[in-house]
Amino acid sequence: MAGSLPLEILQEIFSYQPGHLASCACVCRQWQVAAERFTFADLHISSADLEDFQQIFPISNSAGRCFHLRSLHFKIIIPKYSIAARAKYEDQDDRDSNNNAFTQAITSLFEILSSWPEYDRYMSLQIYARSPSDWQAEPDWNRRRARLRRGCLFPGKDLLQRRYQDSYLQLMRKIVLPGVKCITSLDVMGCEKFRNIAPGAVYAMVVRLPRLQTVTATLRDKARDGTGMGDSLDGKSYERLPCTFIRQKYQKALTVRIDFPRVAARWPSSLRHLRLRYEPTQRYGESYSPHSIPGPNSRSLALHQMTQRLESVDLTETTIGPDLFWPVDANNITPFWPNLVKLTITYSNNFHPRDDSLDPTDDSLDPTDELLRTALKSKELDELSIAAGCAAQNMPRLQSMEMDIMLPGIPIAQYYFIYIATPGKVRWETTSQFYVSKKAQQTWNVAASRHGSSLPSVEVCARFTCSSDSSLSS
Repeated sequence: MAGSLPLEILQEIFSYQPGHLASCACVCRQWQVAAERFTFADLHISSADLEDFQQIFPISNSAGRCFHLRSLHFKIIIPKYSIAARAKYEDQDDRDSNNNAFTQAITSLFEILSSWPEYDRYMSLQIYARSPSDWQAEPDWNRRRARLRRGCLFPGKDLLQRRYQDSYLQLMRKIVLPGVKCITSLDVMGCEKFRNIAPGAVYAMVVRLPRLQTVTATLRDKARDGTGMGDSLDGKSYERLPCTFIRQKYQKALTVRIDFPRVAARWPSSLRHLRLRYEPTQRYGESYSPHSIPGPNSRSLALHQMTQRLESVDLTETTIGPDLFWPVDANNITPFWPNLVKLTITYSNNFHPRDDSLDPTDDSLDPTDELLRTALKSKELDELSIAAGCAAQNMPRLQSMEMDIMLPGIPIAQYYFIYIATPGKVRWETTSQFYVSKKAQQTWNVAASRHGSSLPSVEVCARFTCSSDSSLSS
């Protein structure tokens, strides 16, 4: 009687209670097949579960269950540490041990998934890492809050996340991951409440996913002393270079310069969506803005190449400059974005001018004042808008572009821009430190016209007072 209902009817019934089907899968074979469509759709596993995971999805019988899996959340468990070690920063031995566990977990997962058949379907993989000894890994909320309180009151006894905030999980050298064709979306949570994952490790995974369509990565871009992060998103290692940063309190730091020019050519040609977020490193008792990298903006140049084959781009706290849209050395080659539909840029303090007037080795400069004054030059943000407008004229499918750039100070300086193609709406909202030139407005007026708007609306709003320049529409 239990197996008399058609499979399609059972699946329709089960769809109304997808979270309560474990017992239903034990009734009979047909119920099991119908229930597994839901029970295996979204799985959360850890690196300690990989052996069981492989048994649940055996190669000989993986076709059915693999087909049901849509989202795989993978937690990498790195080694525990003692209560006494909570008061100590991670040393190189700790990092080596963590990197070994990280490498073994990623390699084992990719080896399992590489045996899965290729289907014309969507499957996402989310990756993050923790140690069971991390305070944010404590499953009991009361104990977690108690430890946080103790760490804040007695930082010498428990560093909390400061113990490992300058450590970055990396794949061991000479490791080549097997190719995995079943993954179409990769989400790497490589900072915030999880362990830092080095950009080079993300690159090593991305290039082994030939059907990848979406990359979402939340990362940190630097370490305080330059250790623990000897790679970048193109998988190469670079010499540490001195770099000054804006902080409320003047300090100097060493960081790895992230060089991106070769990234675009190596990432999968199937890639269509990129969401990239970089988090600033927070220090105990300090608050300061994200860094700005002096010198040529190689990241913007690489993103310029990469975005020309993407459909959507979302950059948060990622250093950008006019080269993202229109490189100064374009050599009369007009860039073209045939598929780009949406572009969003959000930054608290990451605008990078094309020409850096600061010498990072000059000890006489006060970075808080000088770099802020340089960044606040309205000419540079206006140059960014003009470059974006020129690029938009070569984005035939563009539906929207949004830039929200906020710089710290008293008063706070904000530069907000939004373009919506369908009504032909172009709008700037800026504080008094900025101006929007006629050239920038005219450039975007042409872009809106090329997108089919017969009467574009160009507005500039300053200090909450909006003015429309109707002459640009004529």
